[in-house]
Amino acid sequence: MIRFYFSVFVFLFGSFISEAQTVFFDTSAMNNEVQSGHLKMGNPGPDGAQLLVNNRYLTLHGKPIIPVMGEMHFSRCPEAEWENLILKMKANGINIIATYVFWIYHEEIEGRFDWSGNKNFRKFIELCAQHGMWVYPRLGPWCHGEVRNGAMPDWILNKTNMSDRTNHPVYQHYAERWLGEVANQMSGLYYKDGGPVIGVQLENEYWRGKKGEAHIVWLKQVVRKSGVDVPLYTVTGWRHASVPQDEVIPLWGGYPSAPWATNIKSAGANPVFDFESPANVENIGNEVSTSKGYSVDYSRYPYFTCELGVGNQITYHRRPVIGSLEGLAIATVKVGSGSNLPGYYVFAGGSNPVGLLTTLQEEKDDTGYWNDYPVISYDFQAAIRETGELSPAYQELKKLHYFLNEFGDRLAPMSSVLPESNSDHALRCAVRAKDNSGFLFVSNYSRNTALMPCKKQQFSVTTNNEVIVLPKHPVTIPDSSVFIWPFNFEMGDALLKYATAQPVAKMDGLAADTWFFVQNGSIVPEFVLDATSVTSVSFNHQRVKAAKDDYVVRVENPGIQPGLEFLDIKGAAHRIVVLSPAEAQQMWLVSNDLGKNLFVSDVNLTLSNASLHLFGEQPTGEVFAFEDNSFAKLPEAIDTLGWFTRHLFNQPAKAFTAKVRPQNYFEKAKWLKSTPEKISSRQQLFHTFFVKEIGVYQTSEIKAATLFCYSDVEARLRVNGRWVNQPLIPGSANAIDLTGYLHKGENVLLVDVPFVESNGGWIASLVVDFLNSDRLEIPSDRSWLSVTDYRIPVYGQALRNAAEPVVMDNRPMPLDIPGWPVRFAIELPDLDFSGLQNLYLNINYRGDKAKLRLNNRLVADNFYNGEVFSVALKKLRRQLTAGTLELELSPLKKEALIYFEKVDRTMLFNAGVTSVTVKPIYSSEIGVE
Repeated sequence: MIRFYFSVFVFLFGSFISEAQTVFFDTSAMNNEVQSGHLKMGNPGPDGAQLLVNNRYLTLHGKPIIPVMGEMHFSRCPEAEWENLILKMKANGINIIATYVFWIYHEEIEGRFDWSGNKNFRKFIELCAQHGMWVYPRLGPWCHGEVRNGAMPDWILNKTNMSDRTNHPVYQHYAERWLGEVANQMSGLYYKDGGPVIGVQLENEYWRGKKGEAHIVWLKQVVRKSGVDVPLYTVTGWRHASVPQDEVIPLWGGYPSAPWATNIKSAGANPVFDFESPANVENIGNEVSTSKGYSVDYSRYPYFTCELGVGNQITYHRRPVIGSLEGLAIATVKVGSGSNLPGYYVFAGGSNPVGLLTTLQEEKDDTGYWNDYPVISYDFQAAIRETGELSPAYQELKKLHYFLNEFGDRLAPMSSVLPESNSDHALRCAVRAKDNSGFLFVSNYSRNTALMPCKKQQFSVTTNNEVIVLPKHPVTIPDSSVFIWPFNFEMGDALLKYATAQPVAKMDGLAADTWFFVQNGSIVPEFVLDATSVTSVSFNHQRVKAAKDDYVVRVENPGIQPGLEFLDIKGAAHRIVVLSPAEAQQMWLVSNDLGKNLFVSDVNLTLSNASLHLFGEQPTGEVFAFEDNSFAKLPEAIDTLGWFTRHLFNQPAKAFTAKVRPQNYFEKAKWLKSTPEKISSRQQLFHTFFVKEIGVYQTSEIKAATLFCYSDVEARLRVNGRWVNQPLIPGSANAIDLTGYLHKGENVLLVDVPFVESNGGWIASLVVDFLNSDRLEIPSDRSWLSVTDYRIPVYGQALRNAAEPVVMDNRPMPLDIPGWPVRFAIELPDLDFSGLQNLYLNINYRGDKAKLRLNNRLVADNFYNGEVFSVALKKLRRQLTAGTLELELSPLKKEALIYFEKVDRTMLFNAGVTSVTVKPIYSSEIGVE
């Protein structure tokens, strides 16, 4: 850890620099009135902890709050990883975990409910409660969530005398039964019971305007009758969503890209990055035109969001790459525009489970839905990736979330205002203020477009009784700057007139209260303290003199060691620590039952009640813990640095090597001798017949069946008594479609090879794919019995004289078939997970898409967009002992209609592997006293 120092400069205030670009705000006429008591919500919880909502914000025991909500789908994540993921979300500043409850996952077969394993909803809620996290279930019954049928089971949609998502009595019967089952899982865990469930979402994207209001009211009545009595009832608000007045609160969203767009062009400008962009973003989900004539009085409701995109899921026809700042920029803009609850979809990615009957992802062919998604992957380019890895966006978002956790009570009552018309509008910015204090929000960011730096920039804010100009010395705001600056910010009984750095935390210490700020890019942090509110200001025990009515301190080189110290007007001690941009990425504000603490660490960390969990890609690292507070001390400190103690993270280094080799379609098959070397006169019209009995007893139906085969001489195929009317070309590898010939149950495959005087052979591999992505592979081997006869045997006679075939050894495999996916075997060493949080298989490949199988079961997949295909090996550790991973790569078809954002498509026509590596994530625990 580098030790930083800073210098202090005192400047005389002068007139504005004439050539400065000034943005003007007038907050003096803001309307900060609050309307309460009109929203028909449920039980707000016990006295002393009531959670109430008005038309502006939430209050907890009467105090305004701005919680942060992140979505994680418990049923898309391994049960063994739930706690780890919950703690990662908590360490990022998330307070509420939203989660869909997908009907089709739990009742895929009518009347057979499954709440076990990864589907154990109640256990997930209890685990969230254990770690102090609120839970916000999204109940549906229709959810979307890129799930098959929007999560409606096939069986209910197959009922002909029913209209789904309406008040049709048949649908109501099944929907009420489903919601009752969900309510049973939550029983006793509601906020009123001391549990974590603070609200529920009804339906999703219910775009039926006025005519849909009755159904939303009915759903609310049903869940309340089932015992779901919670502080909040919500719906998604975008498009012409049905919002019966005061019965539910509409929630909003916005995504960095539009992978569902019905074109393959660049998405262009996105209003979601603009301050006061419309809450009702019309293009979420698809591009259906909105209906007109339905209006809702949104002033009655707070501006909350539930679907801000840190990333976007990749669809087959659109492959965006989402950067690290896009989630931060969107959330900062929404909060700056007045939103008092940022909610992300999704914050933790996951993997779709495999159904008993079908795959469970959204797709177009069978269900008629909008998009095709990967069968397994629901990575979403989220802050926490599908594998559990932390993305760069995760690190960027912490500074916003910590700010809201610490200072949301100040921000929530503040209204938003945009620059006046005479301002320089090249910079996206807004102010939120109440009375004379507030925050300046700036986002000089644009997706996939470099912006010019805004040079010599100042901001002028007119409040009720003064004009604040900040900074006194104009600054250059670089491209991709996203920040929040305070003005008239109370620090105990001292007043910070403004700071050109973002506040993130306040630690109530034993010696002094310590305030943490982060530097915003290359902008020099400048702090201006009202001289009438402090009695002294010093740095390194050296007194700083006031200039006129203020103390002005510029922090040239921020870092964790030094700090600005001052006494407020009542003599209370305060300190300011400014973290550099690099340290802001390494900052962790975490809490447990003992309290909270701030760490700066080059490894990642989470905190439970029992221990501090450290993890990172490198086996060594440093952890600096802020120690001047009431939080339990960590053991084994190496030394101190300012107000921090230094601890070491040190694990033995490990190396793992994966071996990759091409795998032929016929690799598992054996050559069977099909023709005699000599033929007697009586055998000239004889044939060799291979007979293979195939039992197909999977629960899922057959999706496709392909016989990959090679014959030295002409041959014919007969399946279940029907001749296959497709040519089999001798001397070449063939792919024969048997989809319409095989069926569930017992099947008989017969191969007819006429006698030819030669030493000919037959080799084959039958590949049967099922609707739920399972696969059955049947290679030619000794179980393919052989019969030689003049007559064509029919079933019942075929095995009468059958004998074991002659296996021909040492014959080379046929070449693969051009245009078909290419296969590779990935052989892994013994995987020792001791001292590791996880191991990741990183696959660099080129092609259209990738599928990874283990023992014929699809375990991971990927649509190529230029990024690494990463697979968490920990969740496969038990199965890995029984087989080799098989990678299947599909080449891109030249005519494929796909928008690649950052890929040269011509490189994908020939699929192949560039590299396969195994990346360890080292881990250790430090107990807390």
